[in-house]
Amino acid sequence: MIRQLARWQQLSLALALAGIGVAGYLTLAHYRQQILVCGVGDCQAVQNSPYAEIGGIPIALLGTGMYLTLVGLGVARWRWPERSDLVTSVAFAVALAGTLYAAYLTYLEIWVIRAICQWCVVSAVLTLGILAVELYGLQRLLGTAEGFTPRMAEPVQQTGRRLPRQRTSRR
Repeated sequence: MIRQLARWQQLSLALALAGIGVAGYLTLAHYRQQILVCGVGDCQAVQNSPYAEIGGIPIALLGTGMYLTLVGLGVARWRWPERSDLVTSVAFAVALAGTLYAAYLTYLEIWVIRAICQWCVVSAVLTLGILAVELYGLQRLLGTAEGFTPRMAEPVQQTGRRLPRQRTSRR
């Protein structure tokens, strides 16, 4: 039997695959700048800035690594559904870290470099999209998403005995 991924899981996987395309292109453009096409903004200024690398490693390569990690987590979620809660938590944490770093890089583009790279913006939006989808998935797992109510513990008296359940009327 082939297990189907939920739609939110498919969306997260699709966004991560798109991210691999964008970050992979930017990584390639880092080494071969003549292939960099920028219709909006000044991608060359961003790619040539001192903020485009950390210790000689292109930021775009780090982004590719993040997206590959998210795709791997998506595959793991499909392959081992019993570990879905752990995998979703890790994917959310990776997406949160990526979103925070993308926000920092966007700040650098606007206020320090004073140039915008359209591909960097697309990557930041993809990362934010993955974060939103993974947050939705995490809420579903925790039982707090819309349409889901978390199970409440039954009230306990000081003596340790359960209190009788209160009947509520539905209107």
